[in-house]
This record gives sequence, C-alpha cells and structure tokens, in this order.
Amino acid sequence: MADELNPSGTSLFDFGPLASLYEDWYATPEGKAHDIVQQRDISTMIQPARGSQRLLDVGCGTGHWSRFFNALGYEVQGIDISEEMIRTAKEISPGCRFDVGSACDLPFPDASFDITASITALEFIPDQAAAVREMARCTRSGGIMLIGTLNRIAPINLGRLEEGEEPFASAKLLGPDDLMELISLWGEVRMVASTVGDPAQDPTVITADHQSEALQHLTGPLLVAHVQL
Repeated sequence: MADELNPSGTSLFDFGPLASLYEDWYATPEGKAHDIVQQRDISTMIQPARGSQRLLDVGCGTGHWSRFFNALGYEVQGIDISEEMIRTAKEISPGCRFDVGSACDLPFPDASFDITASITALEFIPDQAAAVREMARCTRSGGIMLIGTLNRIAPINLGRLEEGEEPFASAKLLGPDDLMELISLWGEVRMVASTVGDPAQDPTVITADHQSEALQHLTGPLLVAHVQL
C-alpha cells in the first residue's frame, strides 16, 4: 500500500473521483471504436485460457479489461491503488477478484500467474521499471507479460499533451523505443499500435538488432506489447 514515504506506490493522477464515471467513455461512439480495435489487437497477443489459468490485471481500474480477460476464460485477479476504482470494479465485475495495492509492490508470490497484464496503467505509475519487475516476478516461467500503454508519439496523444489535457498531461507516456527498452530485458518483444480505422496488423517482432526506425512506424494511440518469459 502506498503512503507519503512510498511515492512509487502512488499514481501520477488521482482516478478515484472518476470511478463512477470511468466506464461511461466506453459507451460513447469514440470509446466503442477504440475498444473494438484494442480488444482485437490484444487478442492477437494471447489465446483464450486453457483450463484453469490465472491472470493478474495490474492497474485494473474499474475492471474493464479484467472482464475482457475473464470472458476469455481466465481466472482474473485485479489490483489497483485506488480504493474507489476497486469498489466500483467489485460492483460491476462479479466474475473477477479485486484488491487494493501497489503495482510496485504486488502482494502475490513469485510465479503465481500464467499472465500478468497492465492496460493503460503503466503510464500513470511513477516507477515504471519497478512495476514491470514486479509483473515479471509474479509471472511463471513460460508465462506472458502483456502491456498496453498510451503511445507518446501518436498524433492524438501529442495533441492532448500540447493542450495539457488530463489525465494525459500527468502521465509519463512511452514511445515504442521506450517500451522496448523497459521490457526487452525479459524476453523477445512483440508489439503493435492500435489505430481506429486501420486493418489488423501483425505484431512487430522486436529483436536485439531491431532498427529503431522501424519502431517509429508504430504511431497508433495504444501500444500493445507481449513478452513470453
């Protein structure tokens, strides 16, 4: 749990006051369009669960992605620093388990999940490297770490930053190079950038000698990356 002496366990933006309204965006035409594309691209990274497979949703918020993963057959455990978000998640996501806690100090044993996922949360965590280390620690050998994060080089996100639009202005957005550097330590990276209106893309496989120029073509609003540990 975060406190004033542990700022790495806090969030760069307080989503608590938005908890009761957070799901409303997904009901708008814009929200539905982005949701469809993001679900499509995330589905290229993971298969439906085989048997009893556990998935940890880090920074789960109100449980929007927890419910998606649960619909794929996973036993989902969500965790978020916001008590208000977790309270809402418990009310609207009965098929999942939720707890309040810090992404930088996950209260779970080593290798206790088949998949650890974090969708649009990493950019709001002060110590992103610590959060990724914790996700890797909690993933079993051969398991998957899945990260979706707002793309710093996407035109729509650049506009939000220039206008000082919240919560984006408070976030530490990552570009494709940044995300590669953050997670490639754990294994070969596959990455795609979700863009409304574009056809489905094959994930770009990022290797040690991958040219940075190729990554700059990933300009969609949401980066989705997959690492098999």
